Amino acid sequence: MPPRSCAAFLSSSVCLVGAPVAKFENVVESDDAGRLTKNERKWARGGTLVAVVVFWLIATCLQPWHLFDKGPYTTDFYDVQARALVHGHLDVPTNVAGIEGFEIDGKTQIYFGIGPALMRLPLSGVSDVFDRRLSLLSELLALSVLGLAAARLLKKAKSLVLGAPDGRPWWFAAFAASATLGTPLLFFASSPLVYHEAELWGAAAGLAGLDLVLRWWREPTSRHLIEAVLLATFAVSCRPSSGLSPAIALGIFGLVLLWRHRWRTALVVLVASVIPLIAFAIANWARFGSLFSVPFPLQVFSQFNENRQAMLSDNNGSFFGLKFAPTNLIRYFSPTAISFERLFPFVDWPAKATVYGNVTFDTVDRSGSIITGAPMFIPFALVGAWWTLVRDRTRQWSVISLAAVVSTFSTITIAYVAHRYLADLVPALLVLACAGIWCSARGLQTRPKWLKRSALGVLALLFAIGFWNQLGLAVTTRAFSIVPTEIGARAMAKFQYSLDDSLFGGIPPNVIRISEGPLPSVDAVEAGTIAIIGDCSATYRNDGYGWGPLERKVGEGHSFKLTGAIGADLTTLISSEGWSFSAKRTSAGVVFVRSDFDTIVSEPVDIPEGDITLDVIVDPNPIGAVSVSLNGNEIFYSFAVDAIDVVPGATWLSDQTPAAFCESLLKRFGS
Repeated sequence: MPPRSCAAFLSSSVCLVGAPVAKFENVVESDDAGRLTKNERKWARGGTLVAVVVFWLIATCLQPWHLFDKGPYTTDFYDVQARALVHGHLDVPTNVAGIEGFEIDGKTQIYFGIGPALMRLPLSGVSDVFDRRLSLLSELLALSVLGLAAARLLKKAKSLVLGAPDGRPWWFAAFAASATLGTPLLFFASSPLVYHEAELWGAAAGLAGLDLVLRWWREPTSRHLIEAVLLATFAVSCRPSSGLSPAIALGIFGLVLLWRHRWRTALVVLVASVIPLIAFAIANWARFGSLFSVPFPLQVFSQFNENRQAMLSDNNGSFFGLKFAPTNLIRYFSPTAISFERLFPFVDWPAKATVYGNVTFDTVDRSGSIITGAPMFIPFALVGAWWTLVRDRTRQWSVISLAAVVSTFSTITIAYVAHRYLADLVPALLVLACAGIWCSARGLQTRPKWLKRSALGVLALLFAIGFWNQLGLAVTTRAFSIVPTEIGARAMAKFQYSLDDSLFGGIPPNVIRISEGPLPSVDAVEAGTIAIIGDCSATYRNDGYGWGPLERKVGEGHSFKLTGAIGADLTTLISSEGWSFSAKRTSAGVVFVRSDFDTIVSEPVDIPEGDITLDVIVDPNPIGAVSVSLNGNEIFYSFAVDAIDVVPGATWLSDQTPAAFCESLLKRFGS
């Protein structure tokens, strides 16, 4: 929505609800001001707990004791930010920020808000023991906040819908659980990355902030206003897009008070509404020397990524523009942004979004839509939108709905399409659905029982579709795309093809065979394609971004388990025609030598004397690499090796292990 249109919409909304001014009365239809009863609160907590536990189990592969396992790159961003705050600055170590860092005046900054870092102060603020171990716990806390806030807003909406039935306490449990399990938020169980954590806290704090703003409007005490402002400030510091909605709602209510000529109160509320923005601007100025903008041309990633450079060049150095809205809107609200496949989990990413207009995107990543990711809430949201525009007599719901919708403006206008950005749309969807649920329940009160049961059945089916879609995307993304491991990817692929063999049999789908040589281009084959090299010497899978290894036959071609001793003389570990990889022991430790470099190419490594067992991989696909591991820990890695017909050194014993998964696929070909 263009800025002028936003202003006009905001202005017209204020005029609409302010004529007559009495429409903005703080009173509600019931005496409880929309507060949950003790029993409803208990059910809401139960539903929230169910969502948290299910998310937890999915995120840990049904092994909840792995809650505090170390996460991948980016999961220590908030930890180091917390320690920086304790020491009175915002810059973080360069080696931690990596490609996400910004080099500003000789210091490295990150653009992620400080909200989640503030919560880590008691732990990560004073020690690095918890680094990379708190992200999943933080996400579970965010989901707890979101579920309870959703239930409270559902009750507040009931008090505004004239003639709404009493409902059942379990409704609040179902709504609290579905706010996570029936929306794209479930996808974040794929991995506790900083991007996912920021999205979850932005949605959770934004929704909870709207609840507190509405509570203050109905019960206008100083305490309620202060609490609403504090949470609104925290929400913006988590993620400015979805987290901005409470501040916007406060600003609109301040304009209403101004319309009523309550000058002093209006001034207080309007000042309160900009406090979150001021706090964000102070932190942003300390980092980047600007109030709200982020200098993306200075980001490390921008220095070498050609797509990023082209987008910034075509967009005056900015990540945002109205010209990106058509592509984002069509993708994020597409009813067909889902794909089905033969292999478990039977859902897959749809084709990437079509870019509309002569625009350059930074990234058009794989993404579903809010319609396919939260189908259960869409009918309720449509009904709720109609009620909010036409039937909301007090216009309270109109304010928080408008705030939730307007806060998604930056998401719709960013030069980046990604599935995780659907989280920014979830608060607006839930707010509109709250009103729609009570309108729908009121309409079904006098209907036959069979119709009520049919409606409930359709609702359950829509929930199941959304849940399974997001669950499927989460588990396959974790296995194959987000920092995948060869063991994890192979285990998932083995399960997929074993189940497929049991259900369908015949030739395995999406499998190609290559005699030898380089793998096909990623774009030349479908995502999910498995490539078998030779007689199972190696097996790879294309995840849509690149080829990842699934299995290598130990002792043949690419993978070796070697047992022997490293002495003071240069000892050949593996070799092929015109190429060798060797090791020798020095006073400083063991060093590794590649003959094509003809120099020592590793730092000395402390390795025990005597016989040892090394896992050595020499693989020309997909980019060429040599790696050596000892007791499961990688001690050497090097790029750019092109060697075939590799054999172990004469002084080393080599284990022989068959490629069981690959061979099971070949059997289905009749080979």
